[in-house]
Amino acid sequence: MKENVKLSANAIIGINDLALKGEIVVFGSTYMAGFPLYEFIKKYHFENAIYNRSIAGLTTSEALEIVQDCIISIRPSKIFIALGEEDENNVDAIKDYNQIIKLIQSALPKSKIYLICLQGNTPYVERFNANIRYLCDNKKIFSIRFISSSSTETGAYKAQFKQLSCFFRNKPLTMVEAFARAN
Repeated sequence: MKENVKLSANAIIGINDLALKGEIVVFGSTYMAGFPLYEFIKKYHFENAIYNRSIAGLTTSEALEIVQDCIISIRPSKIFIALGEEDENNVDAIKDYNQIIKLIQSALPKSKIYLICLQGNTPYVERFNANIRYLCDNKKIFSIRFISSSSTETGAYKAQFKQLSCFFRNKPLTMVEAFARAN
C-alpha cells in the first residue's frame, strides 16, 4: 500500500468515531478526493450527513484492504463508489471491485450501493465502465454515469453534483426546491 494511502486511511479511521451511523459515504480515488463535495453540500439542505472518504491515488486493491475500517465501520445507508481511475494496469481491478461490493453487501445488506463510472472516452474507460454496469443489479447496486456539457472544471463539478444530489435525498424534490436548484 502506498504511503499516502496508508496515512489518509489512518486519518479517516481516526475521524470515523465522529461519523453518524446510517448516513451517506462517498468512497473513491483521485477525482472524488479532489471533488469539492463539502462546498456544494453547504449550499443545499439534505436529510443525511455526507462523508467523503476518498483518497487520491487509491487503487481497487488498496480499497479492498481498507473498506472495512474506512467505510463499513460507520455503517452507511448509501455508499457511492468511484474507483478504477488508478487501475489501468491492474488486470484484477474489476475482480477487486466486485470483492469490495461483496464485503459491503455482506456487512451492510440494507445499504444501497452506487457505482460511479469513470469519465473519458479511452478504450480502458469504456471497458471498465461496461464491467461496472455488469456488476449492477438495479435493486441494491446502481451505476451513475456523469453527464456534463460544461467546458470549465467548475461547471462540470456543478453539473455532476446536481446529478449526485438527487441520490443524496431521502424524499423527492418539491417543486420549489427544483426551481431553486435550476438557478
